[in-house]
Amino acid sequence: MTSNALLEEWARRVADALPERTPQDQEIAVQTFRLLAKGEPVTPRQISEAANVSEEQVAETFHSLSGVLWDDQERIVGFFGLDIRHFKPSHAMEVGEATVYGWCAWDTLFITEILGQEAHVESTDPNNGATVQLTVTPEGVTNVRPPEAVVSLLQPEDSFGADVIATFCHHIHFFTSAESAEEWMADRPSLFTVTVDEAFQVGQMVNRLWLGSVIGSPLSP
Repeated sequence: MTSNALLEEWARRVADALPERTPQDQEIAVQTFRLLAKGEPVTPRQISEAANVSEEQVAETFHSLSGVLWDDQERIVGFFGLDIRHFKPSHAMEVGEATVYGWCAWDTLFITEILGQEAHVESTDPNNGATVQLTVTPEGVTNVRPPEAVVSLLQPEDSFGADVIATFCHHIHFFTSAESAEEWMADRPSLFTVTVDEAFQVGQMVNRLWLGSVIGSPLSP
């Protein structure tokens, strides 16, 4: 078990490294996650309509953020941990009829609460290549296979830098057991492990700090 103090400190540091948290920013972020979860690229116009803000504001805000990825048609394909494209290692999320992907294992846990929908997650232990599967709901995690699975976490810096995937996400994985995680982390002293339930719990903490009460409404069909 990880101490609550450590989990709270990690959540605070991650939230501090995320973008500004005005009510308008929070609404834009939530609607972007929910639109991307449908598995298609998202335009600033779609976000502006969903969040009830101007298209210019969405575009101006997003082009200044390192956690937003665009395609060659100026559509958003990735946003702070949720992507419509397949990455390696893969952290696949089945949400409704769509399959989308987390940039890291922890993304699949905190994003599910924001979506307000159940997600079936399949990932790969980077140490032994075995599959980790779980079901994530807005309230918690069930059906973890194997049940001994754990999650690695990295203490963030004051900011995620120009490439959050390389500096942060590539260190955070599901492992089939604590022993497998320890082998992979042997030369990575800045990492530590938590249970899957603890990783979900810290995701809830970050969501409250970053997105406030905006995540209270579920994803539209």
